[in-house]
Amino acid sequence: MTRLFGFVVALALASSGARALDFQPYGRGAFAQIVKAHAGKPLIIHFWSVTCPPCIAELPQWAKMVSDQTSVDVVLVNTDSDEDRARAEMRAEKAGLGKATHYGFSDDFVEKLYFEADMAWRGELPFTTLVAPDGGVTAVTGAIDDPLVTKWLEKRAAKQGSSANTR
Repeated sequence: MTRLFGFVVALALASSGARALDFQPYGRGAFAQIVKAHAGKPLIIHFWSVTCPPCIAELPQWAKMVSDQTSVDVVLVNTDSDEDRARAEMRAEKAGLGKATHYGFSDDFVEKLYFEADMAWRGELPFTTLVAPDGGVTAVTGAIDDPLVTKWLEKRAAKQGSSANTR
């Protein structure tokens, strides 16, 4: 039934002229590749699912973050299976995340994907990794307005502002 729903949604998006989000495959080694691709810049990698009510509720906040935080790269990773990718696409589009960078789990051994992002992560959502320009990673289980996320962003904004003032 979910495959049929996904097919119907994809067909509806295609026939309406809407552009489908490009969910790049997130398999083994993807976390390290993403971090490497954004090396030297603050990076947030946020993991979410269509079956996680708090994740869905905060998607509009992530859209605002993507548009407001130009000094921080934001990557969104959907942890659902391919069968739910159309639902994820609809949720992301509805939240205003059409221009964000998206990945989707593409490996059935999800525990390995969790472990690569954080050795202590067991799949709880929402889950966010904050990667400093020097490569240091802070893991946060919980909402976008978690004090750790807020403090991390404020620190990066202060550094960005001070470096802009020295030019």
